[in-house]
Amino acid sequence: MTDPDSAVADSPPGSLQPADDDSAQSGRWDAVWILLPIVVFVVLLVAMAYFAS
Repeated sequence: MTDPDSAVADSPPGSLQPADDDSAQSGRWDAVWILLPIVVFVVLLVAMAYFAS
């Protein structure tokens, strides 16, 4: 009946609060994975401009 992947399934019985799943940590990693390709692209662009000159 319950979804084993949901946060409520990991909470203690009788608790309406979801289990601690480190959502702040997860949000931080989401920001890293969004910004990392942008940073790599800018570094490659600068490197190409430097070597082309």
